[in-house]
Amino acid sequence: METVPYPIGENHPDPTLLFSIDRKHLKWMNGAAESWLRKPKSALIGQCISEFGRGFDELKTHINQLGNEDSTSYRGHDIIVNVRRIDFVCSFNIYNSAAGIVVQISPKEMGSGFVHATGPDQSVSMLGRMLAHELKNPLAGIKGAAQLLEVELENPDDLELTGLISTEVDRIGRLADRMEKFGQADFDNYTHFNVHEVLQKTFLIFVNQGLEDIEFVELFDPSLPDVFGDSDGIMQVLINLLANAVDAIKSVETHGVIKVETRFRTGIHRLDQTGRKHALPVEVRIIDNGPGIPEALRDRVFQPFVTGKSNGQGLGLALISKIIADHGGLIEVSSEPGQTEFSILLPVEPQADKG
Repeated sequence: METVPYPIGENHPDPTLLFSIDRKHLKWMNGAAESWLRKPKSALIGQCISEFGRGFDELKTHINQLGNEDSTSYRGHDIIVNVRRIDFVCSFNIYNSAAGIVVQISPKEMGSGFVHATGPDQSVSMLGRMLAHELKNPLAGIKGAAQLLEVELENPDDLELTGLISTEVDRIGRLADRMEKFGQADFDNYTHFNVHEVLQKTFLIFVNQGLEDIEFVELFDPSLPDVFGDSDGIMQVLINLLANAVDAIKSVETHGVIKVETRFRTGIHRLDQTGRKHALPVEVRIIDNGPGIPEALRDRVFQPFVTGKSNGQGLGLALISKIIADHGGLIEVSSEPGQTEFSILLPVEPQADKG
């Protein structure tokens, strides 16, 4: 049995499969795939993916659409496959590697609000709980210090900053609470909210970072309906994307411009876990004039551990992708030298399986 030349595939929480270069047969799969398919590697090695069950022939079609260049990848959503007489709605990512064609699948059981649990998810959940515990300890001290400062301050601008510290500590605390439940789908915090209010709070964080050399341009559509989702999670997405844009601009000597645009889009839909379509009419676009994403990484930026930063971990965009997927939304990126654009599409109504 062939060993995949990168250990990340084995430990990835999503089912990951490796197919031959000619795309005809399975060479390897990780433990998450064995757990999901309920079959050992030995039973499936050598088979064509269309033999796995109903719906997998559509995934085979997408595999065959992948280009042959090493940097090529293909992302897709909302195919329905049947495993063990259970229908799953799947997003997927397909890309080339030295060993063959890699397929990573994110399955959600139809009619359930829970991501299908796989073996490695237990270790991921444990990591989430450990991180949340370590994160909460300093948060209480930071908030206490901010409250003590407020007693001594009189300047309204200074009080606004201490208020921002307290607000952000509370938001991070709520995220930490959710990290302790990592791997479980919890939609109790989903509600309608104004995305522009979230954007304004996000801008406030960056305005106080001394970024005078970077111009922030707001192009908002005031007629947009409220988004349905978790405002804390969406704010984290926006913070990460803006931070990436700032880092990109700082890496080159240019007048930095970051444009944030909102607009109403029609005709964009996704399937929820009941197989029903839901609209994604609210779009948020973040555009920067940095150097652009390296061509070799552009199609893989949402994969874990893929980064163009010398000190990066490659987890920020993977986290963003997960948060948007949990909302039933979409995120796409386009990039060329001198411009990178991220587009987020979000729902305005609860999905049938989430509310």
